[in-house]
Amino acid sequence: MYLIYTDETGTNFSPNVSPFLLYGGLVVHESKVNNLELQLQMMIARFLKLDDIKKVELHTSEIFQIIFIENFECKKRKSKDQKNCESLQEILKEVTVDDFIAFTDELIQFLNKMDVPLMVSVINKEDEIHKKHHVDKETSALAYGFKMFINMLDRFLASKNEKGLLIADDFSNQIPSKIRSLPLYERIADKNIGKQKELVFLRVLYESLDWKSNSYNFTCIAPMKYEFESKNMFLIDNINYTNSKDSVLNQVSDFILYILRKVLESKESETPYESVKQLVNSIKSSVLFSEEKNKIMTGMLNGEIDVIFGRSFYDKDMRKRV
Repeated sequence: MYLIYTDETGTNFSPNVSPFLLYGGLVVHESKVNNLELQLQMMIARFLKLDDIKKVELHTSEIFQIIFIENFECKKRKSKDQKNCESLQEILKEVTVDDFIAFTDELIQFLNKMDVPLMVSVINKEDEIHKKHHVDKETSALAYGFKMFINMLDRFLASKNEKGLLIADDFSNQIPSKIRSLPLYERIADKNIGKQKELVFLRVLYESLDWKSNSYNFTCIAPMKYEFESKNMFLIDNINYTNSKDSVLNQVSDFILYILRKVLESKESETPYESVKQLVNSIKSSVLFSEEKNKIMTGMLNGEIDVIFGRSFYDKDMRKRV
């Protein structure tokens, strides 16, 4: 069986933020998990000075801002995140941009060597496709981001003839209690999912698995071009929720997805930070190497709600295709 440690980045739909939404995950065979976790913890301690990630979480957006943005202030974070941010800031005071880049390179190469693929769906939240959605454009972007990911994943699992279990960070406390207490069928109905990403993801998962029981009479929120190809055959029928603070592999998924989003954003920015340009240029060979070896697999939408596989993050036409 494969364990799929997932995360997402770019789910903020406020104006003037990143146009990119990425949903992805590391696909790890159960036989590799223990060795992989141990080596990743050693790597994080070596390069980022985080000796115990269960005490201070590897929260990439904060780490990135602390290292790459001068005079970053934790007090600008939400109150619930300030303590973790301040702890990170103290630990990272001796960590340089070069250390961060070295960690990123080492991480990508190690995962490649361990034959642990990263699967990523890339969504442009500004695409016309989402503006026409029968719920709303935010739900459309979330739904297609997740749908494309599990579609790629099911193809991979089919090639291995193995089952897969999704493991995701638990954000259930952000769902209003009156909705959280409802039976699943009602919880994921159109009127209740409203931009709650966990409920959108659950809805898409059960739509993809409904061929087993035909029990959900919903209008599909992430229809694909090929109905039967888009059914999921190898995923276990639920998402295993965990606290990412206790899962190094979920934290590492968060790290890589955030970095890949920064790669895409740097192509869109006319004046990216010099240090960010340095990061992008440095990891370019590692990412390309992983793509060539099918260790980074990318899915995107086209105008017919289809999935395109294997388009490089460095493809000159990338912006038009997402």
